[in-house]
Amino acid sequence: MTRRQHELEAGGLAGEQEMHGTHRRRLRAALYGVGDVGKQVVALLARRPDVQIVAALDADPLKVGRDLGDVVCLGRTLGVTVSCDPELLIGGVDTDVVIHATSPYLSVASPQLLPLLASSKSVVSACDELVYPWASHPDMATKLDATAQGAGAALLAVGASPGFVTDALPLFLAAACAEVEALLVTRVIDLAKEPTAVQAAAGLGMTLDAFREAADQGAVGLPALLDSVALMAAKLGWRLDRSVEMIEPIRATKRWETEATIVGAGRVAGLRQLARGFRDDAEVLRVDVIAFLGAPDPHEAIVVRGRPQISARIDGGIPSHLATAALMVHALPAVAVAPPGLLNVTDLLDTYADRIGSPLP
Repeated sequence: MTRRQHELEAGGLAGEQEMHGTHRRRLRAALYGVGDVGKQVVALLARRPDVQIVAALDADPLKVGRDLGDVVCLGRTLGVTVSCDPELLIGGVDTDVVIHATSPYLSVASPQLLPLLASSKSVVSACDELVYPWASHPDMATKLDATAQGAGAALLAVGASPGFVTDALPLFLAAACAEVEALLVTRVIDLAKEPTAVQAAAGLGMTLDAFREAADQGAVGLPALLDSVALMAAKLGWRLDRSVEMIEPIRATKRWETEATIVGAGRVAGLRQLARGFRDDAEVLRVDVIAFLGAPDPHEAIVVRGRPQISARIDGGIPSHLATAALMVHALPAVAVAPPGLLNVTDLLDTYADRIGSPLP
């Protein structure tokens, strides 16, 4: 275990003791974003006596001015009025951690996060591109890390994918191997069971040509799959020769109706997105996502090639937004006491694989 991991583990334990042990101090949390993920977070926190929600922020005028419990259809009020003013979280309330769930993209999230960090607010975020931005957004990762460290704040992003299924969980399984040759992850997702935001990212209802054009511009597709590849490579100590990503539409064979759109036969009903990492011309990392309306047998499958070889399968798959909300809630105690800076999920649990392979020079 590295010294940093030891400090984080000790800090997380201290945080749990402070909340659950002798002192019984409630952790004070604020919500930044009350969308699909934020609503799930509120529902989970409302059942926890050790956490107090002290503020909530959202840009939707239909939510602003209403009680948070009413906004999330909790069945009771929480005594917290939803605001649209970011200054509320920066200087208006005393919080231990801000729960940030507004956008999967750093271009949207970073202007929201930087003032929070500069005001010494620690943050748990659901931003996909923040889970491991060091390879794809190194300048912004450096800026966020420096801002957090300078103000004594911690910043962590978690999610179902990236942040768990496509990186942390494979690394956890790889920790049981004496040697690791490759990590291969496959997700099969029934988009009919996913929230509208996930469906929109898959380009539902587009023509095939429009989808391919939008994919070339980065306007459709699941964000940060290559970041999962980069995170696994970094933690395994592997220097990749190259990493590549492919995205293709899946054509509807019949008419579908969802809450957000109607998908005619022949239009886009989903996608296949494949991210791969290579060493010495051999594929050593793969994240393969197959997501479409009515996909049969949804599941997560992970294969660790090595000694021993490990195969794991999660039938039914993991619901993206509920899993993300649970990960955020479970991370709160550790982030509240974590050392400052930009963290990733593998920093907080020493049982995850950390440089199983040869360390980078």
